Amino acid sequence: MKRNINKILMSFAFLSSIFLSGCYEEPDLINDISTSVGKVAQISIVWLGTTRNVNPTSLAIIPTLTVDAGASTNFNIEYTSEIPVKEFRVYYAATATGAQTLVANVPAGTQKYDAAIRSYVLAVPIKAQETKGTTRLFFAQIVTENGLLSVQKSTTLTTNK
Repeated sequence: MKRNINKILMSFAFLSSIFLSGCYEEPDLINDISTSVGKVAQISIVWLGTTRNVNPTSLAIIPTLTVDAGASTNFNIEYTSEIPVKEFRVYYAATATGAQTLVANVPAGTQKYDAAIRSYVLAVPIKAQETKGTTRLFFAQIVTENGLLSVQKSTTLTTNK
């Protein structure tokens, strides 16, 4: 009799642990601290000029450029996006933390797909500053159809002395 009671109590304890553990829900820390509002475009790199200049030793793209004061060049934005793009914005500033001035606001549709790098590329014509020997930072930002902004990427344009 005592043996049967022990078996019943053990069975009850085992079943209780199964039912009680089935009700426990692990907290989802990532979803608790973040709220997704949608997808955004990702800017891979920005560079200046008409062609991509590559460092011969590291094969990295050289994003900076030195030109004559007042010269025209292209500001190139290489990006990927899973959702439609609404517009591209190009800003300039004297420093990385300085006030930004809007240079160009380009609607989507003029970018080209580059199959070799599997990204879209947009060339925006810009003009260098008129003062010789100065540096200006140019920033790119993409606005998607859902109204979200990409993270800004920047490059440096310097004028000859």
